[in-house]
Amino acid sequence: MQTKSASVIVLSGGTSRRFGSDKSQAKIAGKSLIAIILGSIPSEFKVVIVGEDPKIESSQYQCVLEEPIGGGPLAGFKAGLDVSESELVALIATDMPFASGPVLNLINSIRTHDDAVMYVDAKGFNQPLAAVYRSKSVERALTDMGELHGKSMRELVSHLNIQEIEMSDEVALALVDIDTVADLEQAIAFAAKVKDNSSS
Repeated sequence: MQTKSASVIVLSGGTSRRFGSDKSQAKIAGKSLIAIILGSIPSEFKVVIVGEDPKIESSQYQCVLEEPIGGGPLAGFKAGLDVSESELVALIATDMPFASGPVLNLINSIRTHDDAVMYVDAKGFNQPLAAVYRSKSVERALTDMGELHGKSMRELVSHLNIQEIEMSDEVALALVDIDTVADLEQAIAFAAKVKDNSSS
């Protein structure tokens, strides 16, 4: 995989209102969601976590906080971008524990005229929280948008030239996001199936 001077931003500072507790610390097979994500990112990538330090000694990363705290994923993305210092950034939300592989694969698909590349599902919805962005393009768009508090990732995407890649069934499963306890139970079942397939 060509890193193309890429880093990974993991958004871990959400409120987790629907889940009922800190999602990043929810566990699958004994490992927290944030630990699963960090463990699946190759060491050549700089990793920036937007959120509190998960204190995972087996991984190298830098932690930052968005301003103001609770400003939403767009403010979090900017905070991570400010310290990433790379041409490309892969953005992954902490509630997508299996997204690292598919998202990092997008790095090899970005073209010189693309501001970002992301997956789109069968209904035509793209996934901006599991995508690869060109840093300078995002910085220009954020400047144009002005005050970011309360603005959405969808609004950012509307300012960018996006290459959309159709999700395979496999990628769609890997990009499942965990918003509820029921979602977590599905993810646990998915992880067990992947483990069974890899050991058979």
